[in-house]
Amino acid sequence: MRGGRHAGPHRSCSSPTLSRVPAPDSLIADLVSVAASRGATYADARTVEREHEAVSVKDGAVESVTRTADRGLAFRVIYKGAWGFAATDRTDEPAIRGLVDEAFRRAKASASVQRRTVVLAPIAAQRGEYRTSLKRAPFTVPLAERIDHLRAVDAASIGPNIKTRRSSIAAYRTRKHLVTSEGTDVSQEIVEAGAGLSVLAVKAGRKPAARYDSRLVRQGGWEYVEHLDLVARAARYRDDAEATLDAPLAEERPTTLVFAPEFLALLVHESCGHPTEADRLLEHEVAFAGTTFMWPEDRGKLRYGSSHVSMTADATVPGGMGTFGWDDDGVPAMRTKLVDKGIFVGYLTSRETAGALGLPVAIGSARAEGWQHFPIVRMVNVSLDPGTTPYSDLLRGVETGLLMEAPASYSLDDKRQNFHFSTQSARVIRNGQLEGYVRGVAFQSLTPDFWGRCDLVADDWELHGFLSCAKGEPLQLMRVGHGAAHARFRDVPIEVRE
Repeated sequence: MRGGRHAGPHRSCSSPTLSRVPAPDSLIADLVSVAASRGATYADARTVEREHEAVSVKDGAVESVTRTADRGLAFRVIYKGAWGFAATDRTDEPAIRGLVDEAFRRAKASASVQRRTVVLAPIAAQRGEYRTSLKRAPFTVPLAERIDHLRAVDAASIGPNIKTRRSSIAAYRTRKHLVTSEGTDVSQEIVEAGAGLSVLAVKAGRKPAARYDSRLVRQGGWEYVEHLDLVARAARYRDDAEATLDAPLAEERPTTLVFAPEFLALLVHESCGHPTEADRLLEHEVAFAGTTFMWPEDRGKLRYGSSHVSMTADATVPGGMGTFGWDDDGVPAMRTKLVDKGIFVGYLTSRETAGALGLPVAIGSARAEGWQHFPIVRMVNVSLDPGTTPYSDLLRGVETGLLMEAPASYSLDDKRQNFHFSTQSARVIRNGQLEGYVRGVAFQSLTPDFWGRCDLVADDWELHGFLSCAKGEPLQLMRVGHGAAHARFRDVPIEVRE
């Protein structure tokens, strides 16, 4: 499931359309030239075409079959030191003329009130294309085959106390073409596939128990759906939910917690990914998403976690939901450290935020949800680096503790410094062995304190995908990736709730 980026000439088109990526001498190249002639110091035009198909099964019956698609054109200028942005889903001459005029009107309005001039971190002109490598394109899989697969998954979910069963399979395809006034001309086709799975167990006199996962998505084809082994996973989720129904409450005391990769993926997302987004420290997000506790003067000094904790932003990871050839600023995919052996060292940046912070290089984190959105700083694949210890050895080092398998409810403050999480499924660890289940487990911590309690990370690293990280006004939902291995945390105070 590797993506490829290839340099080379683009095929020409007989006429500019949005049904396929235009050639450099077509519509979007003309728009960029017009912007330069009207005094813009920078301009870019971006076409986007998106497709989505999904099928879901509930309790043995097909619940829904959906298909959505849209396409359009986004246009940005920097004029009088300010951004102007406009977008349209039409390509007739009046619409295009209005697009240019609207972008310049908005730039003029922004220039009259903004506090700082937009400065872009420099980048060499980029040319080429990127495409997701596929063994079997998910859109070509017959609907009947997808439904049969889900019915087999549903059958494996049946249990004596399972009252609701849901499963789904989805495919996504995005085609983009970006041309800038600095000579960049890049096109991309990104394909993603994945599944969702949930069961709810109900029993008289007991609190209902749910087991679910909606983050089983990767960049790739139908081969990833097969790799998930949804039938076996459904049986495991069924057993987890059934066992949790009759499980005793956990003991409320500080204990050793071992987190599964799927739980840590969310913890990394919320407590490292978001606070290292550079637009948060520039207060672009202060009225909605908040700010951060990781400030420029803290780089290279702030103790974020123990020496076992390193985190990396990597847009080149094969199969990642945050993997691409170039971001929507035209910055090539790259890899950079955010936390190195427990010390905070880096940010996720766009060209604008890197320029505002005086950083020489933008790390390629500017992405827009669709053609109608302005690119903002978004996570790529932000991951906890793996250790070198086998998971079995990590587990053997636990005399008494809990395995936290999957997150349930969670909340965080607006700086991502204080958080609270609960778990769907918790297993008892005794003398290095997994035993029964307990329920009602939750924990609250400060980010540096929590990661400071990590005393070992295993080597069983795996990648997870998130479909809908919400950010921005107007709201944008972005697909991102997070990797992690099992990790051990000592003396974590836990809460127990009925």
